[in-house]
Amino acid sequence: MAVSVHAAPVISEFMASNGSTIADNDGDYADWIEIHNPDTTSVDLSGWHLTDDSAQLTQWTFPSVSIPAGGYLIVFASDKNIATTGQELHTNFKLKSGGEYLALVHPNGSTISTEFAPYPPQQ
Repeated sequence: MAVSVHAAPVISEFMASNGSTIADNDGDYADWIEIHNPDTTSVDLSGWHLTDDSAQLTQWTFPSVSIPAGGYLIVFASDKNIATTGQELHTNFKLKSGGEYLALVHPNGSTISTEFAPYPPQQ
């Protein structure tokens, strides 16, 4: 019997010091995190988490939002805390340009898909 193996979504890129690359719907150049789905099928991120605090792995939770196979999703790390399906997504934290912890966590709240502990300073 064949076993089906699915690749988990990962943080593929992020910017902790955004001054001019990607603006949100308000025209703000907030920090951002790019999530990549490396799998051959779409993934629903409902219940997954992003955090900048290793002691609080469920800091910000995704609503029902899908990433197509091989696709990407941008989440702004703006402290605006928008987790509504169909809207631009914003975490309840900002990233520090000097480096800090950043992780994408499975819905169980403890399994880490991607972790930077810490990521290096950004300019």
